[in-house]
Amino acid sequence: MKFEPALVKDTRARILEAALELFAEHGYAGTSVRRLARAVGLRESSLYNHFAGKEAIYHALIDAHGPASSADRLRGPRYAAVKNDPAAFCRLYVEDLLDQWSDPREQRFQELILAERNRFEGERAHYVEALFSDELGMVTRFFSGFALGEPIAAPQPSETARLFMAGLTFIRLEHYIMPAKASARARVRAALDRFLDTFLALIAAPQLGDAHGPPAARRS
Repeated sequence: MKFEPALVKDTRARILEAALELFAEHGYAGTSVRRLARAVGLRESSLYNHFAGKEAIYHALIDAHGPASSADRLRGPRYAAVKNDPAAFCRLYVEDLLDQWSDPREQRFQELILAERNRFEGERAHYVEALFSDELGMVTRFFSGFALGEPIAAPQPSETARLFMAGLTFIRLEHYIMPAKASARARVRAALDRFLDTFLALIAAPQLGDAHGPPAARRS
């Protein structure tokens, strides 16, 4: 297994890249620090200059992938620009998720999390916090803002956020996590479009004088 230095810019990133591959392929217990150091061309003692040990590397991987990376994006300027536009927010969030799901590194990370989810109680709690506190919390804040501006029908923004993320999670399970081979991107894109059209129609605020319920979702 070779790791090209050109693919990563610093030693810490190279260690994480190698660890993700080795942990996913051989398991956490099956990957020694010596083997990991060898994969990135370091002495074992040199690796400890960057991480205290394997558990610290595992912790850093949780910070770099999955819900933690989604939460980081939600704090960025691209999302600040759509804070008053629920349809644009949902479509941007889904587009970013599709890119994330399609990334081989993210797929390896999910394999690792599923395989090692019971290894460390603290690391399991760290992942849960990244998902349910950070990422879900950020999405909830966006929906709370939308509700204050009254462009959506969301009496409970936190539950609206849960419904949104639950639908996306189900699609990910169907197309990436459960099958032996991931679905083609175009097929996943179509499933996401159908879900978004339905979700946006459900949360659309009724128009004044409209006796037929919420308007159909419009594509941005």
